[in-house]
Amino acid sequence: MDKFTLYKKINLLHSQLKNLGDRKIAFVLEGRDASGKGGFVKFLMKYDIPFTLRHASMPSSSEMKNWLSTWKTRLPKNDGELVIFDRSWHTRSWVHPTFNYCTKRQYINHITNVQDWEESQDCEIFKNWISISKADEKRILELRKNFKQWKFSKNDELAIEKFHTITWYKDLMFAKSPTWKIAQKKTSKFDLLENLLEATKPL
Repeated sequence: MDKFTLYKKINLLHSQLKNLGDRKIAFVLEGRDASGKGGFVKFLMKYDIPFTLRHASMPSSSEMKNWLSTWKTRLPKNDGELVIFDRSWHTRSWVHPTFNYCTKRQYINHITNVQDWEESQDCEIFKNWISISKADEKRILELRKNFKQWKFSKNDELAIEKFHTITWYKDLMFAKSPTWKIAQKKTSKFDLLENLLEATKPL
């Protein structure tokens, strides 16, 4: 995307966000480690896009038991508010079962009910999955391990080993909770920008 087109789209996004009225928008970013979720957040910050950021950190034991109820409190509440989720309640859909963070019963309860839960919320939810190949993820994580050790985690170490397990849970997430849009790692900033423009355009 050339700079003229980019700035035109950024200006349009600013305009659309100023005119959301009473709409409340949750824009979800999900994807494997190193797929580019944080990179898109930084991209929005670079161009002064107004949003609230929510990040899915490791939950407490109480939050693990009351998963969707906990996330309900993090959804946008104010008119005209855009909330960007760097991972979301859908970590229960694919991260938790892959790494045994939740019980089988907790996972089944979640994946069975999450779509109905989303549809019952008082906000618009737009879900994005950033796709990255196994080779690209391995290359980026190896660079992180060697040069950005503060960002390297235990899950990063296991990400490639469990690549196909993650794919299995991701595919089930798509089947049980549809309406995902796919962004490709190599063009993710621009793919996601287009998705955000579509999400915030006037109704």
